[in-house]
Order: sequence, then structure tokens, then C-alpha cells
Amino acid sequence: MEVRILLDGDVAVVSLSGRIEIEKAQSFKTACLQNFKNKKIVFCMKNLNFVGSSGIQSFFGILNDLNAANKMNAKIAGLNPDFQRLFSFTECSNLEVHESVEGALQSFV
Repeated sequence: MEVRILLDGDVAVVSLSGRIEIEKAQSFKTACLQNFKNKKIVFCMKNLNFVGSSGIQSFFGILNDLNAANKMNAKIAGLNPDFQRLFSFTECSNLEVHESVEGALQSFV
């Protein structure tokens, strides 16, 4: 998985692309806590490849856990239809999903 970070005011936009590698999930979580604790962040997932339902659900769970502990103020944008369907089956009540990065950014206002 590749990660690109852009700043839009006080919001970090983290664009993810490629395949989610579940074996690297803990290091991803650690990096998020080190770099984005108590910050506004949008995870743009429009360029992620399908990794299987357990992989993406674990990834959603990590983001949800980070938000639940008030360690990040994160939102998700750009889910493809398959990811949207799988997200609907998760219990990630702490995550907001937006169609676009622009919509997610606007929600912070």
C-alpha cells in the first residue's frame, strides 16, 4: 500500500493506493497514532485495490478504533462500491464516510 499525505489547512488528506497488507496493519496504526493524534484527517481510499472482505474490514476496524479513543478525528472518502458494501456490514459507528475528499473536508467546517 502506498501512502501520500497532503495538507489542506488543518486537515491531513491521506491518499491510499495499492493493496492493503494486513500483516502491516499494526505498523500502519502506530504510524497514524504518531503522526495524526488529535488531528483532523481524511483517508482517501479511491485508489485501493480489493483485498478480500476480512482485509478491508480489519482496516476499517483499525480506523474505527483510533476514532473511538478520540485519538484522531478521521473520515473516509472515495470508497468504491465493493468497499461501501463491506463497510455497511461493519460496526464502525465512529467513522463518517463521504463520497469525495471535498465532501469530507467540508464536513470539518
